[in-house]
Amino acid sequence: MVPAWKIKRELNRIKDQILQLPGTLASLPGRLREPARRDAYLRDFDRVTQRHAGRLPLGQKIAIFLIYQPHGISPSTIATCNWLISEGYAPFLVLNCPLAEADRDRLLGLCWSLLERPNFGYDFGGYQDAIRLLNRDGARPERLIVMNDSIWAPMRSDLLARIETDFAEADICGLLHDEKVIHDTRGGMPSKRSHIESYFYLIRRSAWDHPAFQAFWRDYQMTDYKPHTIKRGEIGFSRRMMAAGLQLDAYSRREVFLQRLREKDDAFLRQTLKYAAYADADRIKAARRIAALDPASPGWREAVLDHIRRTVNRKRFNACFPFANDHIFGTAFLKKSSEPIFANMRAAYLRALEEGMVAEPPAEIRAEIAAMVAKAAGAGKQR
Repeated sequence: MVPAWKIKRELNRIKDQILQLPGTLASLPGRLREPARRDAYLRDFDRVTQRHAGRLPLGQKIAIFLIYQPHGISPSTIATCNWLISEGYAPFLVLNCPLAEADRDRLLGLCWSLLERPNFGYDFGGYQDAIRLLNRDGARPERLIVMNDSIWAPMRSDLLARIETDFAEADICGLLHDEKVIHDTRGGMPSKRSHIESYFYLIRRSAWDHPAFQAFWRDYQMTDYKPHTIKRGEIGFSRRMMAAGLQLDAYSRREVFLQRLREKDDAFLRQTLKYAAYADADRIKAARRIAALDPASPGWREAVLDHIRRTVNRKRFNACFPFANDHIFGTAFLKKSSEPIFANMRAAYLRALEEGMVAEPPAEIRAEIAAMVAKAAGAGKQR
C-alpha cells in the first residue's frame, strides 16, 4: 500500500504544476523565439552593449559583480565595491539596467571594467557575457569572484579570509550549499542532490582552467524563462562542475547547521526560537505549540530540535533562524528577496541586531535593512 505521505506529496506536486500552467503557457511564445533572439544578441553584441574602461588596474584577482538597480545605485553597492577593492580584486561591474551618467562616473572609479547590457538572461546571462569578455581579453585570473546584488554582502569584513582559510581545497566555493530534501511525514530527509546558490562564487584558477568550466560558459544558453535559468544555470553549473571532478564547497550548509545546533545548550535553543522567522502556516502553528511547552519539561529539548529540523528542511536555515546562523557560521550575507520568508527573516534579524544578539553589519547595509523592514511593516498596517 502506498504511504499517505507519498500520495499527499504527489497531489501537491500536481497542484503546483497546475498553478504554474498559466505562466508556463504565457511564456511559450517568448521561449520559442529565444533561439533567434540569442543568435541576434551574440551577433550584435558589441552594438547592443556598452563596455567602459574603469579607472582601476587589472590584477590576478577579478570580481564580476552583476547589478540590477534601475532606480539608482545603492550605498551598500558602493560599499561592496570598496570591499572587493580592499581585498585586492579588480571589479568587473555588469549592469543589467540603464545607468544614469552620475552613477556611471562614480562606478568607473570603483572598477577595472564596466559592461552595460540589456537584462537578457537574468544573472546567468550577465555572468556569461562577463566570462566571455574575460576570455576575449586573454585574462586568466588566479581568483574570480562571481556575485550579484540580490544579497547584501559582506555582512562581515573577514568573509574572504574565512573562505580562503577554511575552504582552501575547494575549486569553487559559495556562501550556501542548497541540499535538497526528500519530504515525508517525519519532516524530510536529505537527498544526494545539491547545488551552490548562484549569488556568490569564489572560483580558483584550477576551476577557470578546467575544460568543463570553460565549456559550460561557452555553451550555456541564456534565457528569460526563469525556471530554465535556475535549472540549467544555477543548478546545472554546480552539477556539471561536480560531474567533472571539481571540488565544490560552501561557507554554510544545513547539515552542518543542524549538527552544531545539537551541540548548543538549552539557553541557545531558546534564543534561536525567540529570533525565528516562519512563512508556512503549518510551521507557524508548530512554533506556537513549541512555545507553549515548558522548557523544564522532559522532552522539551528533543521537541525543539525536531521542530528546527523540520523547519529548515522546508526553508533556508539562515532565513528561519538568523540568530543561530549568526552564532554558528557568522552572518555572511542577507537576501533582499521580497518572498515572505526573507521579509520575516529581515525583521527577526533586525530585532536581534537591535537587542545586541548578532554581530553588527556595515552601516550602509544596516540602514537599508532597517528601511526595508520599516517599509514592509508600514505596508502591513495599511492592509
